[in-house]
Amino acid sequence: MVQDKTDITTHLVETDKYIIRELEPGLLETVVKNNATIESRDAWEIKKYNLKISNNKPYVVLVTSGHLSSVSRGAREVVASKEYVGNTIAKALLVESLGHRIVGNFYLAVNKPFIKTRMFTEREEALSWLRKELNA
Repeated sequence: MVQDKTDITTHLVETDKYIIRELEPGLLETVVKNNATIESRDAWEIKKYNLKISNNKPYVVLVTSGHLSSVSRGAREVVASKEYVGNTIAKALLVESLGHRIVGNFYLAVNKPFIKTRMFTEREEALSWLRKELNA
């Protein structure tokens, strides 16, 4: 459920599970909050807000995960699907823990996302890659 902190005009959406914000035109960040689990319905909601924030224009997205956050199997299948691509050019997964790295590697190897996706441990490296993909 979306809370009062949602304001598409300022390019910010916040729910009890995640925050979506526009870092710069065409570059969005989704932050999964500490202890949150993203389910398939959340993934579709995130896609809806990404499209609104980006004004239905092509965009790239940085995904960061909070402490003890997770993504359900169903949500991983959704975000890896061809139907989920929409206007997304590329996605960078920023991983800071061994658990997130393991899940990220599993997602890349098993779910094989249709969206061009890479995993990073350094935020600036991920942002640099996303900017290149956006402007390619």
